[in-house]
Amino acid sequence: MQRISLSKGLLYISALLFSTLAFSQKDDEKEEGDIDTERLIIVKPYSPTVSDAFKVKQTPKINDSTDQKKKEVTYDIFSFPVASTFTPAKGRAAGVASKAQPRLYNNYAALGFGNYSNVMAEFYGGLQVNRDQELGISLTHNSSQGGIDNATLDDKYYDTGLNLDYTGETRNFTWGAEAGFQHQVFNWYGAPDFLPLTDEEYAAIDPQHSYVAITAGGNIDVAQGVFDKASIKYRRFGDNYSSGENHVVIKPEFEFPVADQFVNLDFSADYVGGTFDQMYMNPDAEIKYSFFNLGAHPSITLTQGDLALDAGAEVVYSMDGEHDENKFFVYPKIHASYQVAGEYFSVYAGADGGLQQNTYYGFAQENPFVSPTLLIAPTDNQYNIYIGGKGKFTESLSYDIRGSYQSEHNKALFQHQAYYPVTPKEDYEYFNSFGLVYDNVNTVKLFGELQFAVNEDFSLRVNASFATYDNEFEEEAWNLPQIQGTLMADYQISEKWFAGASLYFVGQRKDYYNYDLTSIGGVATQRVEELGAFLDANLRVGYKLNDQLSFFVRGNNLAEGNYQRWMGYSVQSLQVMGGASYQFDW
Repeated sequence: MQRISLSKGLLYISALLFSTLAFSQKDDEKEEGDIDTERLIIVKPYSPTVSDAFKVKQTPKINDSTDQKKKEVTYDIFSFPVASTFTPAKGRAAGVASKAQPRLYNNYAALGFGNYSNVMAEFYGGLQVNRDQELGISLTHNSSQGGIDNATLDDKYYDTGLNLDYTGETRNFTWGAEAGFQHQVFNWYGAPDFLPLTDEEYAAIDPQHSYVAITAGGNIDVAQGVFDKASIKYRRFGDNYSSGENHVVIKPEFEFPVADQFVNLDFSADYVGGTFDQMYMNPDAEIKYSFFNLGAHPSITLTQGDLALDAGAEVVYSMDGEHDENKFFVYPKIHASYQVAGEYFSVYAGADGGLQQNTYYGFAQENPFVSPTLLIAPTDNQYNIYIGGKGKFTESLSYDIRGSYQSEHNKALFQHQAYYPVTPKEDYEYFNSFGLVYDNVNTVKLFGELQFAVNEDFSLRVNASFATYDNEFEEEAWNLPQIQGTLMADYQISEKWFAGASLYFVGQRKDYYNYDLTSIGGVATQRVEELGAFLDANLRVGYKLNDQLSFFVRGNNLAEGNYQRWMGYSVQSLQVMGGASYQFDW
């Protein structure tokens, strides 16, 4: 709606008053008998047009006696030449440097050979069956013919794994199936050279033992609905000493909308059961174990500004089939974070726990020199309370620091087996194998990490942790180091050359030394054996001939040499390996 100007409004009101006054005077002068003459005046509402509007002047003219005149200012500019040798260059558009994206191939193969007759082989491949389904294949192999200094027995090893996975995708869900096979051969070569044995008895020891694992599983992930996803995995694990283990894990997960949030409800069914043909130094006793754990884990994630909270809990009902004992556990599942200064600094804290299902397979992968006489039981991780901070110092330097306190009941610890001069013996009873003991352990740990990424060509990550252990029953927290550290670096030297380095530092550990000769008139030596800290330094250099073919050289254990990772088990010292890798499509 357009506004009526003030002058036109006054004119309109004046005309209206003047007309009213004129009509009233004529009515007074009218004589009786005169015929009245009525006048009909139609007043049309004001309808402004575009021409009636005008702009308000930016500098209106003011007629005011108090207005002061501006003072007249006069000035002069004095110019003088300045000597200059600067010659401006012609302007040109700056180009944006960009690297060509490397072509991605579906298949990768690598083969390498080194001293100690070490052999490494890898293959990772993918086959597109159709538009929505794909077959994946992976094959890994590592082996050595041995030759470790101070090893009294054969120290060769062999580790081969084959995995197949088949994945598919539909409009409403994705699914997958997998199968795997693993064959490992290790030797209990850690027997010392001072045993009361003849050369013939040493030569009669066959330290070789082998593991076989067969796995199968599947998973499904649904795009919509309350049911979110589920997975199932089965593994059969055994050795050449008639040991066998079955392990099945089923995990369905659900997601429910509640108000404006989603509540997650995860379930788990975890079964492990197996047998060992005998106990250590007791061939007539058999070991059996069977545990079935049922768990439920409800949780909800809440966000409010810079605050994020994931709150939940886990309840587990554990059934010990061999001892007919059932237990009920409740664990916290809480994690919170708050961004104090955006991505440069945020604090986080939480409390976590769970029932850890221990397996023969898991122990053998961590320490392949265990004897096939283990007592298997789950570990009750009561809680792990932690608080920390993470963020960035600069755009290329990030950090993470954390402190934690963890309480574990029935924690499994590797301990060196004792030696007794009795016959007959199994090949793992010559002071050359490890068993398990369980203890209640409280751990205080400090952890820190720095990540440095100058650009996409160079990255560096270094972390370190320091821990103290408070155990209830055992004399020491066997084979647990107080200090650990890792450094990882990758450098793309040029378009053709690349390099990488990795350093692993493990601090001192303690094990139990029990060498008992009392049955043959000797003495018993029982003490705490301290294993020295070690630094494992590794370096690799590669040359990329083209997009498909590359050559590499690796050097492992460049710093410490013949250190002991486990009591009595020295490792291969300086190792050098050379090889090539090739990428291709079918």
